[in-house]
Amino acid sequence: MATDEIVDPTIAPSDQFRRFLFHIGIPVAGVVSVIAVIAGVGWHSYRTVRTGALTLTHDLLVSQQDYVAKEVSSFLMPASAGAIVARDMLEHGAPEVEQKIFTGYSSTMMRNVPQIQSFYIADSDGNFSTLEHGEKQGETALTTLHGVGTPQASFSHELRDDNGKLLKQWQTPAGTYDPRGHGWFADTVKAGQEFWTRPYMVEVTKQVTITAAVPYKGSNDKTYVYAINMSLNHLNSFLNSLKIGESGTAILLDQDGHVVAGHGMQETQTKAHGDPSKMTLDPGKFPVMTKAFDEYRVHGYGARTVKVKGRQYVTITANLPVGKDSWVLLLVAPEDDFSRFAMADGRQNLLFFVLVVIMALGFGLLLFLQARRSDRLRNRIRQSEAVANYESHALQSVAAYPDLFNPEDNALVLTETLADQSHARRAAIWRILHDGHTLMCIDSYDRQQDVHSGGFEMATTDLKKFFDAVSHGDALVATNASTDDRTTAFYRVYMRAFGSSSLFCNPIQGSSGPVGVITLEDAPRAEMVSHFVDMIAGVAAARFSAQHYTAVAAAREELESEPATGEEEPQDPSQGFLLSPGALSINGQAGSVDLTKLDGFYPAVTIMVISLSDMIMTAQNDPAANIKLIDTMAGTLQDIAHQCGLYSIRMLGHRVVCVAGCSRTPDKGAVFRMANAALMMRENVLAMLSQADLDPVFRIGIDVGPVFGGMLGKNPQAFNLWGDAMGMAEMMAQGAPDVGTIQVSENVYQRLRQYFLFRERGRFFIPGMGLTRTYVLAGRR
Repeated sequence: MATDEIVDPTIAPSDQFRRFLFHIGIPVAGVVSVIAVIAGVGWHSYRTVRTGALTLTHDLLVSQQDYVAKEVSSFLMPASAGAIVARDMLEHGAPEVEQKIFTGYSSTMMRNVPQIQSFYIADSDGNFSTLEHGEKQGETALTTLHGVGTPQASFSHELRDDNGKLLKQWQTPAGTYDPRGHGWFADTVKAGQEFWTRPYMVEVTKQVTITAAVPYKGSNDKTYVYAINMSLNHLNSFLNSLKIGESGTAILLDQDGHVVAGHGMQETQTKAHGDPSKMTLDPGKFPVMTKAFDEYRVHGYGARTVKVKGRQYVTITANLPVGKDSWVLLLVAPEDDFSRFAMADGRQNLLFFVLVVIMALGFGLLLFLQARRSDRLRNRIRQSEAVANYESHALQSVAAYPDLFNPEDNALVLTETLADQSHARRAAIWRILHDGHTLMCIDSYDRQQDVHSGGFEMATTDLKKFFDAVSHGDALVATNASTDDRTTAFYRVYMRAFGSSSLFCNPIQGSSGPVGVITLEDAPRAEMVSHFVDMIAGVAAARFSAQHYTAVAAAREELESEPATGEEEPQDPSQGFLLSPGALSINGQAGSVDLTKLDGFYPAVTIMVISLSDMIMTAQNDPAANIKLIDTMAGTLQDIAHQCGLYSIRMLGHRVVCVAGCSRTPDKGAVFRMANAALMMRENVLAMLSQADLDPVFRIGIDVGPVFGGMLGKNPQAFNLWGDAMGMAEMMAQGAPDVGTIQVSENVYQRLRQYFLFRERGRFFIPGMGLTRTYVLAGRR
């Protein structure tokens, strides 16, 4: 059971709610209340300032509108008033001085009113005169039409300075020009009163012009028209020079939406190619003005607020009467041009608001953290108490194990408790054998699969850095065992096959130094329960000591019970058979035949089968390197077979078959030699695979029993064995629990249990034999 699953039933839910309310609820509610009050005050202040700013903006725009209307009226007034004055002067003057009156009055007006471009006078007979500015400042040019409607029609020109002195005279053909066909004459005569023309382009000056004309009757009953032409360029410059806020604009339009003057006039004129009838607002370039004029068409004159592309604009439209018609004065300005100070004030208030909120949040956070820290400390104390109680129960369960210090019992409770306490994926207890160069796994427990294994042996010479690290008596922690120099070899030999990554090692100290080590793989709580691991290490050290003395006593008893040389009584070859002698039928003979007297029958032969994985026997990467590895392995196994006195060893495909004691008289020491050879072969194969960076992919099985054998075939003959022991040994190899383990039959266990360490695997059904027990050979005693 994990410690985080432990629940204290004495804690009432009401206490938890009250603690949550005082430690978290009230501080959070206080901070939220402060933030809400400050936010409300700030929002109210912002809305108040913004409303005042908008009111002020509208008042300013209205004042600006009045000013612009007066200026435009002042701009147009000289034309209207001047035309009336000139009409009265000309209408009551004598005909012979008419030209002088026209020239004198018009030149005076042009010198004093800069927006006047020229003066026209024409009568119903087609006579026409115009006075306009000369090329230089102060000069005036008088043009008179002669012979209108005749092929000899011509213009006579006089250029005079500001004192009236004649500077130049010349004539130009008039062609078909007739003033009576132009709108300023015909429309004025038709109106019978003062008339304002629509803006039009003067071809000579390329300026947009508007004309104010008045009709009158002369003393000779002719109808005359006196006209004053005003350039809208001056009005356009005036409107563009206005400063409305920071980026506001003003524009004049007629009732049909044609642009008269104002912002963007030059672009509009260029786009319309100088045709005033096409000079309208472009919605793409002037979207705000277009929308404001549309609002005017729907709602009429007045001040409004429009929104274009997410930005607010203040607009105002006013009526400017021009003769019988009227123009529309349109003022447009961004709202924030006038309310910028309100926004600045709002930002300042927002800054103060943020500072106060941060301070409130800081104090609330400190209070919250303090409360959380108190809760964490309280929870840690309760958790520590729960862990202590849980560890105490675990130690009690270990201490209550009846065979805890019995050398013949595996005491699997030790690794199970270690894995449970540390949440380790695998927990193992290793022993350093008495030769000081071999590390043997006594027991390894896989918590995920809930299985035990053991019997692995590794030479400390191959694990020198790992052995040196744990021999100092300090715990070893490797987050990634594959990259840590101290644990790389151990990872390749042992851990990689199981998919583990992290490693925690705790040495087992004996009276004269380290006698073993406890390893925990992928254990997140290993360092938290290191004291518990130390206690289990003490128990393991006591077990190792007891096993040593028991093994010594058993060896002495065995030596004393050995019969003297030459006095050994012949043993019954049927002892230890899994099938009674005579149960087999050979060469058609009945099963009651005494098999011991048949040639080729061997009653007690020890056979070992080493099953290699196809990853070793097939060329996965480099065939040459794999063949060289297998050749080296075969040579090593052959040397061990010679050293241990085996009868034969043969490699058959992905199997290696070793035979010992192949004689008609049972060889008592054959199974002992085979067990020694198995341990030596496993250690050497593990070392070779580790150096080649390959996983330990082999299993070993041993059995002792009756077999048949002999030389078969013609030259060359081959020696072969077959029988129950051969099949049983192969099944032991194939059914070994883990790679690198040695599984033996019950016959082998009965013969070697006093000299070697075993762990029982359980009872299994073997076809043709029934239920039997199998064991894992762990190492020497």
